[in-house]
Amino acid sequence: MKKYLFMLLALCLMPANNTAQILNSLKDIIRPTDPSLIRTLNGQWDFYFINGADWKEQACFYQPDYDISSWDRILVPGCWDALGYVEPKYANPEEINGLYRKNFTVPKGWKDKHVFLSFDGVLRGYEIWVNGNYVGKWESSYNTCHFDVTDFLKKGENLLAVRVYTHYKGFDFDGNDDWGQVGINRNVSMFAIPDTHLKDFTLRTDSVSNESARINMMFDIASFTSSVSANTYIEGLIKEPGGKIVARFREELQKAEQQISKEIILDNPFLWNAETPHLYRLEYSLYAPKRVQHFTVNFGVREVLVEKNVIKLNGKKIKLRGVDLHETDPFNGKVVSEELNLKDLRMMKDANVNFIRCSHYPRDPRFYELCDSIGMYVMDEVPFGYGDSHLYDKSYQDILLTRADATVRRDKNHPSVLFWSIGNENPLTTIAEETGRYVKRMDPTRPICYPMIHNYFLSLDFNIPDFVDIFAPHYPPVATLRYYAEAAKRPVILTEYCHSLGQSFEQHKDLWELIEKNDNLAGGCVWEWVDQGMVDRKATFPGKYAWTNKMWLKDSTCITLEGNSGADGMLYANRIPLSNYYELRKNYAQVPVCTERLVGKKGVNHLKVQVANRFDFVDLSEKVSFEWRLLDGKHVVSEGKKSIQCLAGCMGYIPIELVLDESPADRFYVLEIAIYTVEGYSVGNYSIPIVSEEGLFMTQLFKIADGELIEMDTVEILQQLSGCFQTYPLMRVGRKFSMSEELRAKGKAIEKYLMEPIECKKSVVDKRYIQEVDYMNPAISAIGRVSCGSLPSGGIKFNYSLAPQTKGKLLLEGGLAFLLDTKIKHLQWLGFGPYASYPGKQSANDYGVHDITAGDLYFEGNRMGIDVLLCSDSIGNGFAVIAPNCNMNFEQTDKGIVLSINSVVSGLCGKLRETAYPIYTDDIGNLEGSLVIYPLSAGKWPQSISYLFKPSKDIKGTENPFLSVYDTYLMKYSDIVN
Repeated sequence: MKKYLFMLLALCLMPANNTAQILNSLKDIIRPTDPSLIRTLNGQWDFYFINGADWKEQACFYQPDYDISSWDRILVPGCWDALGYVEPKYANPEEINGLYRKNFTVPKGWKDKHVFLSFDGVLRGYEIWVNGNYVGKWESSYNTCHFDVTDFLKKGENLLAVRVYTHYKGFDFDGNDDWGQVGINRNVSMFAIPDTHLKDFTLRTDSVSNESARINMMFDIASFTSSVSANTYIEGLIKEPGGKIVARFREELQKAEQQISKEIILDNPFLWNAETPHLYRLEYSLYAPKRVQHFTVNFGVREVLVEKNVIKLNGKKIKLRGVDLHETDPFNGKVVSEELNLKDLRMMKDANVNFIRCSHYPRDPRFYELCDSIGMYVMDEVPFGYGDSHLYDKSYQDILLTRADATVRRDKNHPSVLFWSIGNENPLTTIAEETGRYVKRMDPTRPICYPMIHNYFLSLDFNIPDFVDIFAPHYPPVATLRYYAEAAKRPVILTEYCHSLGQSFEQHKDLWELIEKNDNLAGGCVWEWVDQGMVDRKATFPGKYAWTNKMWLKDSTCITLEGNSGADGMLYANRIPLSNYYELRKNYAQVPVCTERLVGKKGVNHLKVQVANRFDFVDLSEKVSFEWRLLDGKHVVSEGKKSIQCLAGCMGYIPIELVLDESPADRFYVLEIAIYTVEGYSVGNYSIPIVSEEGLFMTQLFKIADGELIEMDTVEILQQLSGCFQTYPLMRVGRKFSMSEELRAKGKAIEKYLMEPIECKKSVVDKRYIQEVDYMNPAISAIGRVSCGSLPSGGIKFNYSLAPQTKGKLLLEGGLAFLLDTKIKHLQWLGFGPYASYPGKQSANDYGVHDITAGDLYFEGNRMGIDVLLCSDSIGNGFAVIAPNCNMNFEQTDKGIVLSINSVVSGLCGKLRETAYPIYTDDIGNLEGSLVIYPLSAGKWPQSISYLFKPSKDIKGTENPFLSVYDTYLMKYSDIVN
């Protein structure tokens, strides 16, 4: 056994320089593509879990005759926390062990071939035995490793034993801002390799243009037993995307050489990019002199270059609309199925995402094939996350180089991989720098970068070694990004930016528009794509009306985010979108509709809708179609489909002929446009109001708020509205905290933010009834004035003035609030929607008519730019609120819906810094506003109301997969009112 081990290690060691030895994880062989030479070992294995470092009592577990009658059966791939062996732990796991055994049989047809075992990923270190013989170990969780087990096999059934452990030299390199999971989490397989074989294959494309491209192929050949025969050659062919053969070749191995090189020029090639991911097919065979190996691989013709400070693909500058992506599934941990990978990729395409940073490690091999075929740019990352202190210790150099070698060697032929990133947010020490140089030597065709913390990058003042092609700073505020645009002499990719935490996603539009406008700002990756959550089996549901920082599914399953650590996705952990997803989709739009309003008249209208083509390569006629429909109130009156010619980077117009039965001044016409790609992705939805030449629409509706006010006693008025409201008007001086506000606003903002009046004084001023109201709670005091009266239309007008008296308080929201009758569940409005919006986070919404029902996932929060709101019960009783261009907050409590008419709204704080849009009591003086409330009875709505809004019975039901979820959790009324 020692002899075999010595031979194995000798084969695995490849000198890198005078001070480091690099372990060759792929063992100088290429995994076959012939299915007859591959067998999966996935499935049920025998398993024994050890909750600690000591495994001496099971020290002989790898022996064939060892008693495993008390062992469990476990699914491979599988993570121990997801399978219930240990509680989920964030970052690095405790010191634990797991022992695996699996019986397998080698196919008879593999005789005279070398047999390899392949592990695509094991969290964390592991060592293996075959039939009681020690084979070797591997200690880089996210890199593929092959083991030659030929000499340890026997006829019939064989035994594979694996010990997985968590602590080893450099184990913290595998720790990141993610769950510290353990187990065999990726595919395990075995495959057969002949004596003479390919040990490496490299394909590069350069000199790429629309007219021609050069394909360079390098085939490295080896033999396990002797020198390679001189009578050895490669024969192959290339098929273009449609299947036509465009090249054939045969190249002989030259004497004393062990590499065959072949260059092919393709005329008029189909170029690969994220918009048109054309894939060629290469089929090639190795003969020695008979055919001994055959491979089939896909490749893309593309060339990525840095010219001055601009990144170009195939000679054209590109914009990288990116996200950071962890390998995560709340039910399976870091075992991510192909189905889930495809779901993520398709949702990214719908959101106009074209770039993924594999944070902070390589993904499984199949993931890159999916990116190649679907069209997604990838930044592949050499995995070292935590463990910064080791980077000052040269004894860790070989560990870093081994990881770099394994990453590049495996993924270098994928067209989707445009960049290599070296570690994550680490100091640029000598050994970190050497790791980057090694990557550049291995692959000079791809740019590299070192993702860096914001302040650390600034401290370097752009003094980063010349071999580093790209600056990759994290989380700059808008002003700093503007500085990068002016000063950076190399391309900038924000490998992390605009940290999403819960509902917070502030200033993404501002940051992205800066990137769009500056060529040296190539793009960025939003942190992050999906929440990192894991099932929490011990948690107890706190109730429907209680704060939570978890996700509670309808079946009472709890998904924990480890406080706020993992709650930073565009999607919830179960892939339900947050509103942030739709914000990202609109800001990243590759075909944004630029027209915000159209001017029309009664009769035939020949209108033009302006759009921008923000694709980098394709004409709009090749890529998208526009499906439009015209709404007259709530009714669709016409629809159609259009395609237009518009070159990449240009503006274009969609010509649409519309017939309007009435003047827009008297109606509400809205043109809705949905944008679909030829692949079927839904990449944009826009609503464009049509107004008269005077800029008017729906004048009849707004007349409800007109007329001479008939002053009335406020108490009398409220009695008339008793079927609508439960209480006297409240003062709103805050909102329930989001996760980001828990971090950045707590102590500055007011926690019990609804204030009941403590004293009301009635007076008459200029023949008007005035209610002077005092509001107070321990955090803030305020004086308010409320007056009201009836209008000829039957509407009731409220005027209010609220003056906070306490200084230095952050007013997250401020205005007038009402506790609605418990029967009122349905809300419809004319204004911007359908999602909550705040200063710095408004892109997701369009102007139109929207509706939502209490209980919906997206119900909670402030809406901006509302003109008319209708609140009703199930049969149509309720009221309308007319308050042009108003902020309104919808909030559910155990006592009913709280509706707030907000005069001021602060932005949502971010995880890393306070909001850029704060409202402090020192700065606002009086909060003033007015609104008109129009009571409604079922079946008796005014024509202007019934024309615009649906009957209650036609409003869609709730859509909510959660009992409760962070940031949109519900509260008891008594917990928010003082």
